[in-house]
Amino acid sequence: MSRQSVFAVAFLALVLGMAADASAAVSKRFGSVSIACDEARHCAASVQAANQDKASVVVLQRSPESRARWTVSISTLGVLADRNRPVAVSVDNGVDITLYPGSDYAPFVHPSDYYIVSPAALGRLMLQIQRGHMLRFSFIDIAGKAHTDRFPLDGLADALNEIDRQQGRIPGDRRAGPPEDLPEAPDVDAGAHLSAAGVPPRLLELHLASAACEKPDAADIAAAEPLIAPLGETAMLYVIPCYRSSSGLASRLYTIDRGEIGGINPLLFAGFSDRLGWYGVDVLFDVAYDAASLSLQASGADDNGCAFKAGWTFTDTAFRLDRLSAATSCGDAASGWRDVYPAR
Repeated sequence: MSRQSVFAVAFLALVLGMAADASAAVSKRFGSVSIACDEARHCAASVQAANQDKASVVVLQRSPESRARWTVSISTLGVLADRNRPVAVSVDNGVDITLYPGSDYAPFVHPSDYYIVSPAALGRLMLQIQRGHMLRFSFIDIAGKAHTDRFPLDGLADALNEIDRQQGRIPGDRRAGPPEDLPEAPDVDAGAHLSAAGVPPRLLELHLASAACEKPDAADIAAAEPLIAPLGETAMLYVIPCYRSSSGLASRLYTIDRGEIGGINPLLFAGFSDRLGWYGVDVLFDVAYDAASLSLQASGADDNGCAFKAGWTFTDTAFRLDRLSAATSCGDAASGWRDVYPAR
């Protein structure tokens, strides 16, 4: 990486740090826009999104060299956007500028810093944002949830003019281009990232809507951690403790798919007892999952305590039943098992 790009990376980190901390000192402020320049006259104008706590930040940055062009980046500080999906920007609810991954936008330096690299999109956007009042940025995060951030643009034109002045540039030079000499952002292990993030609030809300499930801080399940693991390139498995009984720790299972269709899917499994025959069950006990083989092991029981134990393998979009054994007697007196599927 060249010395110039090292300066640019360090300066962008400073700008984002200032944007994340509203109390941090800035060189100047014009309306909603803050500007900052370092001693080498690398300058940036930043705008924080107005619609969330951990707000995204738009940064327009330019180096002091006479041929340097503006770069435009959006850093999502609260969530991580799915870099394999299109995103959209628009000004004042006008026609969307759709940006496609790779050809129109790409992450540089950090996985959450997305730079617009399309000359056509940059030219159109630079004209619109100087005259507009609100920039909208729409994207889908790596968990498959849609987001829309809105950035107030009041003061932006004055802020860019001030940077022109500080850099000794021709007023109104708004030529923009992709970043030069910046390293591409490292790949993200989406599964590891989502596992570390825990259960999404929207899934926890759905889980607690069931009257049977206790809150996570309930005394008998407080020590039980959710099981979160990948099911493939776009799907994640969430095993969330529900209650504890004599049969063990009961959990409900869900998938979240961040693919084209996507969404949250509560899982239903096949159970068996001599009393009911085959039936559906949405609670399993003592769940174990192996991410390498995509195999699931668990037990279950009907309302009379007629137990079964089974194994499943995830294939494409659902868990396939591999084997199931049913208890030869019900309740605490259960003493043996017989194979039900595959039948012998």
